Amino acid sequence: MTERICNQYNVHKHNHSNMKKTAIVVSITLITMFAEIGYGLLTGSMALLADGIHMGTHTFALIVTLIAYIIAGKHADNPNFAFSSGKVGVLGGYTNAIILGITAVYMIYEAIHRLLNPVAIIFNQALFVAVIGLTVNLISAALLSSGGHDHHDHKHGDHHHHDHNLRSAYIHVITDAMTSVLAIIALLSGKFFSQTWPDAVVAILGAIVILKWAYDLLVSSGKLLVDYHPASIESERIHYIAKESNSEINDLHIWQTSENNKVIVMNIKAGNNFHKKDFIQQIKSTCHCNHLTLEVE
Repeated sequence: MTERICNQYNVHKHNHSNMKKTAIVVSITLITMFAEIGYGLLTGSMALLADGIHMGTHTFALIVTLIAYIIAGKHADNPNFAFSSGKVGVLGGYTNAIILGITAVYMIYEAIHRLLNPVAIIFNQALFVAVIGLTVNLISAALLSSGGHDHHDHKHGDHHHHDHNLRSAYIHVITDAMTSVLAIIALLSGKFFSQTWPDAVVAILGAIVILKWAYDLLVSSGKLLVDYHPASIESERIHYIAKESNSEINDLHIWQTSENNKVIVMNIKAGNNFHKKDFIQQIKSTCHCNHLTLEVE
């Protein structure tokens, strides 16, 4: 006897508001990104150029998130996606992390070259665009800050749904804002002390921040792509629940199909006190899975 409980296709309904917020932020940051990179090249500011590239990587990540929202909604009932289309965004994030790391290394190379071969910087124009960049980051953070979770209906036993993609985007916007602050400080110090080296040093610091973010994204998305999930605690809980009904778990698999969706597939040898509905309810409330396949012997 096999029982299949599946509700991950309903998750996209709770992401509609977050998708609209993401689309707005993408539009704003795209315009600012082109302005910062263009003026960074025009004024010779590596710090401003670094901030623009950093904002560009953030925009790319948001576009990937937006595409994932669209695909998830469009293919919500598509049987060709065995466990939803959640890994589309994960694959995009993994690719983005690789590109981001390469970009950061190139930024460090260019900044070191500027340290060894200084060039003139038009500080006033660079400062103006850097302030605009900071303002855009703060506006984006305000738009995304309320989208970290959606409240579900507790009457039906649902838990809070956390949108880790949007939360990651929010944290990255804050990182962009910090990079903008550093760029402004570097440009101000360069302007008043007639020095160009602070600009290049800040670009290196910004690149290091980008490298750290790229590494974290590479690891986290890579784990999801290879179905790595630290399931020891959940496994212990499931075995404990089974033991209470004198049942025995013969086979158990737990993994994530996206940042938010979790799948559990198990085979259980039912004991004398085993009640299928009670067991399923305990598993759902304990492990918060979106898909459960239960085979009972």
